[in-house]
Amino acid sequence: MAHDILYKHPNDELLYSVDFTDDLAADTTISASSVVTAVDSTGASASSVVGTVSQSGMVLSAVLQAGTNLEDYTLTFTGRGTTTSRDSTKIVEMRARSTFLGNI
Repeated sequence: MAHDILYKHPNDELLYSVDFTDDLAADTTISASSVVTAVDSTGASASSVVGTVSQSGMVLSAVLQAGTNLEDYTLTFTGRGTTTSRDSTKIVEMRARSTFLGNI
């Protein structure tokens, strides 16, 4: 189950951030080995939807870009504590839609 579900137009680029403060309480920063990966609904790599990845303190951020209309992507944000070297993972489901149905 995803920690968050995000709807994004395929042409939009947006910055999405995950804060690991509560999950990695013994750390004050996450390391450069923290990563963001993506797969499409078939499980194939979808690295094209993840742009620039950066970290600041306990926050891991990625520019989410592109995507194919009506495709769902699973994004995995993995923060690694600098002091403990422990990993924490958050799953985000990104749904690419060029039109929306229903109420928003």
